[in-house]
Amino acid sequence: MSFSVQFVIASAAAMLLNAAVVPILVKLAVKHEWYDMENNRKIHRGKIPRIGGIGIVLSFFTVVFLFFLLKSIVYKDFSVIFSVLKNYWTLLTGAAVINIIGLLDDFFDLRPLYKLRAQMAIALFIIICGYFFKSFHIPFFNTTVSIPAVGIVVTFFWIVGITNAVNLIDGMDGLSSGVAGIAAFFMGLSAFASGNVNQAILVFILFGSLAGFLIYNFPPARLFMGDSGSLFIGFVLAVLPIYSLPKHLSPYMLILAVSFLFIPILDTIAAIIRRRIKGVPFHTPDREHLHHKLLALGLSQKQVLAVIYSATLLISFTAYMFVLTGKEFIIILLIAQWVVFSFLFYLLSRSAKAKLS
Repeated sequence: MSFSVQFVIASAAAMLLNAAVVPILVKLAVKHEWYDMENNRKIHRGKIPRIGGIGIVLSFFTVVFLFFLLKSIVYKDFSVIFSVLKNYWTLLTGAAVINIIGLLDDFFDLRPLYKLRAQMAIALFIIICGYFFKSFHIPFFNTTVSIPAVGIVVTFFWIVGITNAVNLIDGMDGLSSGVAGIAAFFMGLSAFASGNVNQAILVFILFGSLAGFLIYNFPPARLFMGDSGSLFIGFVLAVLPIYSLPKHLSPYMLILAVSFLFIPILDTIAAIIRRRIKGVPFHTPDREHLHHKLLALGLSQKQVLAVIYSATLLISFTAYMFVLTGKEFIIILLIAQWVVFSFLFYLLSRSAKAKLS
């Protein structure tokens, strides 16, 4: 069985399983009135179930286990599944725990500080197990530095930051799941191109789970993922890039990871600065995220998705092209894209503020 066929089967299985599970979750949510509450910050109106994250997580873990088990049976080599469990048990354990934290928050509205402490503990768990950025490429100087202490600190803030970034961008139908799905797709292609087949399969399974969810989450949404889904997705996308890569690519991994998730990162940095200036806690909600600004300009929800999906697609494709070619100028192009998108975000913020004032 070719590797490309494996990726198609893995992602299709996750998508179909999640698509089959969602109607059951919707009925369960309606029965128990597990709805996302309306308020003046949120865009949606009506009673929308908020437990879609359960389907994403269930389909992901189920397909991960069954796919590698069946692969072991087909090849009559059970070292396949044991190797995956051995190499990725930290990721899978951390993802399961972060999902539980998200579920507790969805149902019991945990204090933000409790959630943050849990995320910090899980990030430390990943680092203690030996997974952190170990070297960094410095653009324009064509040099690599390796400072373990710096790598540990960067990894800690990276995991906690990305876990929350995907959660923060989950403010409009189809937004978080679509952006994360595009990032996952190109992460999977990049893992495969760099020779890490098992990691590529894991990412494509996540992509399939997100695709199955997006069927019901695309506007007008019939289901939300809740914190259980967004925290899980953010954590997995944050941790996967830290895992093994060919030696020549490892120093570039942080730049590539930032590129795949640049839009959520940009929106989160803007939120931190904005709330810092206002003197309010970081977790204070508002209506000034990227999608709010685009809506303020008169775009429809689907037009907003088209803009943000296109930006994510462009920068993720560019990152993938570097993995394929290894050309240094593509790294410079990536950083140029960061600058351009940041400037456009600044102009958008000014324009949206003028519209709303």
